[in-house]
Amino acid sequence: METSFDQVSYRYGPVQALTEVTFTIPSGQTVALLGANGAGKSTAVDLLLGLKRPNTGKVTVLNGSPHEAVANGRVGAMLQTGGLPTDSTVKEIVDLACRLYGKRRTPKEVLDLAGLTELQRRKVDALSGGQAQRVRFAVAMAGRPELLFLDEPTVALDFKSRRQFWRAVKEDGNTVVFATHHLDEADEYADRVIVIDQGRVIADGPPKLIKGDTSLEHALVKLTEGAE
Repeated sequence: METSFDQVSYRYGPVQALTEVTFTIPSGQTVALLGANGAGKSTAVDLLLGLKRPNTGKVTVLNGSPHEAVANGRVGAMLQTGGLPTDSTVKEIVDLACRLYGKRRTPKEVLDLAGLTELQRRKVDALSGGQAQRVRFAVAMAGRPELLFLDEPTVALDFKSRRQFWRAVKEDGNTVVFATHHLDEADEYADRVIVIDQGRVIADGPPKLIKGDTSLEHALVKLTEGAE
């Protein structure tokens, strides 16, 4: 099963977010979309989820259209945007997610996977930012997805929580695409890194090769400095 961009471009009015982006992700890979804030990473994830349609080019998800893959429950996503119902408990949200996905996982499995068992009775408005991220992760994993999209997934997570998070992702064995502007995170957890700069793919390869490519020095400095 492959997921791919074929000469995909997308613009917001006069702003060109992506320009002729092409890549193919085979089943089982963990791929980092690496770039500074505003580089086009989140736009790429939105296109893969069918939340946007490309102006030109073709997007394929699990050998079909993004809409089909999402509608059939084959895709899980953890996005930066999108709120959680503040008057619900963690367990109520997880229970609902499991039912929506046809009980492919039990609530107990999902709570354990996301490290939320001890927080299951807590209401969302009483959670820290990192704990809320773990609830979003639980919802994304409830359907046992074949393909998992993560948009800046470890924002608000401390070091220990970040390692627990990635351990859970890796143990599940699915295909993972995550957008990040942290070079160290891409280096540690990705099998492959696709570097996006100003809406274009400027490098694609194993993390060690990306870090050792002197032609990428300017783009990697922007990441290190947190530049836009």
